[in-house]
Amino acid sequence: MNIKQRRTIRKYTQQPVSDELLNRLIEDASRTQTMGNLQLYSVVVTRSEEKKEQLAPAHFYQPMVTQAPVVLTICADFRRTTDWCLQREASPGYDNALSFVNAATDALLFTQTFCCLAEEEGLGICFLGTTIYQPQAIIAVLELPELVFPVATLTVGWPAERPRQTDRLPIQAIVHQETYNPFTPERIDACYKKRESLAVNKHFVEINEKQTLAQVFTDIRYTRKDNEAMSEALIATLAQQKFMKTEGFPGGIIPSVVERRPEVLECDVVRFQNKKEKWVAFVGLLDNLPYEIFTGLQDDEEGIAIPKSVMKGFIIKHYDREGQKRYDFQFVNKRGYKTTIEGLSERFNPKYWDYAKLISGVLRYRMPIDHVIRLITSLQLENDTMNSWTAGVARVLKKYLPDSSQMFEEEETE
Repeated sequence: MNIKQRRTIRKYTQQPVSDELLNRLIEDASRTQTMGNLQLYSVVVTRSEEKKEQLAPAHFYQPMVTQAPVVLTICADFRRTTDWCLQREASPGYDNALSFVNAATDALLFTQTFCCLAEEEGLGICFLGTTIYQPQAIIAVLELPELVFPVATLTVGWPAERPRQTDRLPIQAIVHQETYNPFTPERIDACYKKRESLAVNKHFVEINEKQTLAQVFTDIRYTRKDNEAMSEALIATLAQQKFMKTEGFPGGIIPSVVERRPEVLECDVVRFQNKKEKWVAFVGLLDNLPYEIFTGLQDDEEGIAIPKSVMKGFIIKHYDREGQKRYDFQFVNKRGYKTTIEGLSERFNPKYWDYAKLISGVLRYRMPIDHVIRLITSLQLENDTMNSWTAGVARVLKKYLPDSSQMFEEEETE
């Protein structure tokens, strides 16, 4: 079949797809491109009615899952390669995000090649994008081990329909010459004019009571709320399958990145020494994890003085009348009154403040605490006092390592 005539097939005849044909297509498709000739994919073939029924919920009960003669689940697979290495006295290092991307790429290349070959034989194919929406369910049904992750599902059978072809954007929408060309309003109009003018799409907008086709996608089909919820599940499942590290996070849970800093953060006050000087660190917390850090001398002249009994408080982001941003520290004293110390950053040495901003940046993007500590201790700053300061900051952050039973004890850093 010419690819320009291809259609997605969701209805199938009862004619079986033979093992001989299926195995030949899988073998032929395995000739597709692959990273390092490792073939980082596996194919789970589902024919039984029982297994199809079990898979159906993960694909939102789309009828072709149970009606198709064959359901193929194509998985990113570093399990086989890892086991090969382990059994050949090699030390694999494939339990990480890069390995998942490589394996997922291999799996999707195989998937597309298989689709083309199957359609040339006259088979009908439907690619299910729902595979990565609820991967946990598929993993459970197919009993996928660690380092195996489902990335694509195909329903396969002999066509019992000839549906209309769906439209495609013009080549100008996907091709960029030399560099990426911005999509101006005029260019967007040119790219989407035909799609938006189709009667079927106009009807789609009307029945969904929207003003534009884009709103159907953003407000109904692929909403922010759904995307974010499924993203969290995806990340959690990648961690479950050992493609993402969780050792640096409390409870083995990877927290989500919060781009916009909350106006108020809970704060721990931690004291340490730096070259015989008494210092204090204000550690802003989000979801009980360090999100930012301020440090400086404990004195009235050049730094900040707070009662030694104060161990907790709040860091408040404040804007003055000119729109200038500052961070204030607020705590409740023994008599129950709130005390606010304005301008944490302005009270401390600018050089230390700049490095504290660097550290806060990696904390905000949820780098595991042990990695942050290694980053800090690897810094080679301009003098011994500043290098001693980094050691002090590292000691402050060690109290947030997961499953740490040691309480922070004040001791001098040299």
